[in-house]
Amino acid sequence: MVRFIVDSTFGLTREFAQANGIKVVSLTLLLGDKEYTEGYREDWDVFYGDFMRSKLPAKTSQPSPRKFQDAIDEIFAEDENSEIIILTIADRLSGTIGSATIAAAQYPDKKVIAINSCEAGISALVLLQEMLKAQQAGAGFDELVALVDDLKERIAMQFIPASLTELARGGRVNKLLSHVGNILKIKPVFEFAKNDLTIYAKALGFNRAVDAAIAHLPPKFDRILVYYIGDDKNIDALKDRLYRKLGVERIDVEPMCPVGGVHIGVGTVGIVTLASKA
Repeated sequence: MVRFIVDSTFGLTREFAQANGIKVVSLTLLLGDKEYTEGYREDWDVFYGDFMRSKLPAKTSQPSPRKFQDAIDEIFAEDENSEIIILTIADRLSGTIGSATIAAAQYPDKKVIAINSCEAGISALVLLQEMLKAQQAGAGFDELVALVDDLKERIAMQFIPASLTELARGGRVNKLLSHVGNILKIKPVFEFAKNDLTIYAKALGFNRAVDAAIAHLPPKFDRILVYYIGDDKNIDALKDRLYRKLGVERIDVEPMCPVGGVHIGVGTVGIVTLASKA
């Protein structure tokens, strides 16, 4: 049987992980002299609460290879014939795939593979969910591994930051753009897709930024989700604009992991789509 290991940025609940036999390896969050385990979605409120009250910048730390090995060993203790796929946050954003690859290499006589998802947070969650659907439909280890490349090409994430402070601190936008943008309410619209982060539009104000994001969506998609970081105050406005512009019947809402919050900033909202196959 194929089993999955993912890192905590995928944002699983304990219930979902247990129901699907998925092991979660956690990244670490550092705020001042306090350390937090990102863990499952239910664990996030404590960090986000402290982070939003603090004026200190937060940092993140990737898990060690040993933590991935422990997860692998737990699966083999349950079923020694398991085949294991490890999925991690994009290497453009974290070195977690390096730890997972080292761990997978310790089992040369087993089917264990570490895969760079090239995704982040909610887009990584969509990739995992689609792989689980394929598994339930009968796909085996090799088919699931091959499916990852197809999904990477079809999944894209847009986001509109509430502030540019955290992005500037991490070097993802320059400090001048951050300063001017925060004062003038200029909203860059970002896309993270195929392991690459780009700014494809700059708009004056939130509504125009959302319109730019909508215009950038694929013409046909199988799934669309919206997400928020730490604070969902802007999520209803985003959903309402999407409903009016796209006429879709359902838009799911998901929270972004704290690792994303540290690097992008609280109050950010965004859209994830799975484009239809050509």
